[in-house]
Amino acid sequence: MFSECHLVVCRNVLIYFARELQERALRLFSESLIDLGFLAIGHKESLRFTALEGRFAAVDDAEKIYRKAIAHSG
Repeated sequence: MFSECHLVVCRNVLIYFARELQERALRLFSESLIDLGFLAIGHKESLRFTALEGRFAAVDDAEKIYRKAIAHSG
């Protein structure tokens, strides 16, 4: 984990990674973001069909900007 970030921007990088590495990077981003933090990915990239899809809500579908959901403990 990096630290507690409010925004992670990773545009047009994930498309060059194998699926396993994409998932690993996205998991690291998710763990580093605060609740309600923002994630921006490239236009050709997606959270769909990843293990992290349910942890984010789209803020702007066209620009691929997502907001992390509030983590529920318990």
